[in-house]
Amino acid sequence: MADALQNSKENIDWDGLSWVDREFSHPERTIRLATSFSGIGAIEYALKRLGLKTEIVFAGDINKNCKIVYSANYNISDDRWHTDIHEFDASPYNGKVDLFVGGAPCQAFSIVGEQRCFEDTRGTLFREFARVVKECQPKVFIFENVQGLFKHDHGRTWKVIRKTFEDYCGYDVHYQ
Repeated sequence: MADALQNSKENIDWDGLSWVDREFSHPERTIRLATSFSGIGAIEYALKRLGLKTEIVFAGDINKNCKIVYSANYNISDDRWHTDIHEFDASPYNGKVDLFVGGAPCQAFSIVGEQRCFEDTRGTLFREFARVVKECQPKVFIFENVQGLFKHDHGRTWKVIRKTFEDYCGYDVHYQ
């Protein structure tokens, strides 16, 4: 299963222009962006490099140094930053987020780690991400992690996570 998820000639649309050469249909519009497990703002930087306008609705990371760097690079007030996702209530942002992005800590799933999955408290943080999705109801969300997530426990771990996003959050899930 995991091998079929990686980029290959079989699962990439090779017809037409590459996505890097395509033009955005509405580059003048502003994307209302929200992130958790934000780090220093990788997705924010990527969207900026693509020339897309963003408004940061909320962001957060438990690492205090990430907040320092993030705040130095992006316009965000303290009331829109969350430090502990367990304590964050995203319901005031319901209907106000176009794109929600985050990657719960990968150490619990990484093939270079112990792969303790849900027995590692970091492995259960995807549930907090899902709760935030359900509360703020973004138009689209991206949950990123490591390849080991798909392979762990013969794919059963990914199945639990995918079903959470589908059944609990109510989204159609497309993944690679």
